[in-house]
Amino acid sequence: MQTIIDLWNGNIAPCEHCGSHDSEAIHLVCLMERNRETLREGLTVSQSEVLQKYIDCSEEYLLRMMELAFYDGFCTGGKLTMEMML
Repeated sequence: MQTIIDLWNGNIAPCEHCGSHDSEAIHLVCLMERNRETLREGLTVSQSEVLQKYIDCSEEYLLRMMELAFYDGFCTGGKLTMEMML
């Protein structure tokens, strides 16, 4: 029960270090940053604002998808646990 309480209170962050030790994820983040900066250099102020809005929406979408994936994984883990107990 303590683990659920810790999850609820934010004491455990399952995705806090996701990808931080994965060389492919690190490489992709570097590419994204480099491409964003290259793109931003050639944009006008208004285009840069639109790009930032797009980035913000993309990050919000990604966070939501991670949240749903965690939820689905948690539910699947619960179902597996219940099946093991039967």
